[in-house]
Amino acid sequence: MNSLKSLGYTFPAEWAKHEATWLTWPYLNDSFPGKLESVYPSYMTFIKQIALGEKVRMNVPNGSQIAQIKVLLKKYEVNEKNIELFIHPSNDVWCRDHGPAFLVKPSNPDRKMIISWEFNAWGGKYSSNLDNEIPDKIAQLFKYKFVKPGIIMEGGSVDFNGAGTVLTTTACLLNKNRNPHLLQEQIENYLKKYYCI
Repeated sequence: MNSLKSLGYTFPAEWAKHEATWLTWPYLNDSFPGKLESVYPSYMTFIKQIALGEKVRMNVPNGSQIAQIKVLLKKYEVNEKNIELFIHPSNDVWCRDHGPAFLVKPSNPDRKMIISWEFNAWGGKYSSNLDNEIPDKIAQLFKYKFVKPGIIMEGGSVDFNGAGTVLTTTACLLNKNRNPHLLQEQIENYLKKYYCI
C-alpha cells in the first residue's frame, strides 16, 4: 500500500472544522454503577450544545434506546435536525477511544478514510468486541475506505495539530497491556504511517 500521506491524506487538527461529532449512547449500568439515570441531564445538555452548530451522530444499541433518546431530545429541546442515530451496539460509552479515526484529503474533502485501530478497553478492563466493530460499520455505512493496522490505539491517547505533529504519551502507547510485542520505534512507525505524521 502506498503511504496514506503520499495519497494526499492528513489527520486534521483537533480544532478543525468538521461535519459531525460522533458519540456513543450511555446505556449500561455497569458503566455508571447506580448513577446511569443521573448521567442523562448532563449528556443531553452536552448534545444540545453540539447540535447548535453541527451534526451529532450517535451509536445506539437498539430501537428501544432510540425511542428513549427521542423522548429526551424533545424534553431538552435539542435541535433534532442535527441528530442522527445509528444502531451500532457497543460495550461502553467512550467513543473518543473506540470510535473511528478520520483521515481527510484536503484536495477532495469528500474523500475521507477511516483508520480502524483495535481497542482493548484500556488493557482488558471489559470485553470490547462490539466497540471494535463500530469504526468498520461507520466506514461501510458512509462508503468510506478504511484500513485496519491491527494494533491497539485509543483515540484519546493522541492529539493532533493538523500539520503533521502528534502529541501522545508512553503511558498509553507503551503500556504492557496494550501492545507488549512492539517497541517505541515500531509504535512511532505506525503513527507515521497511519496518522500521516
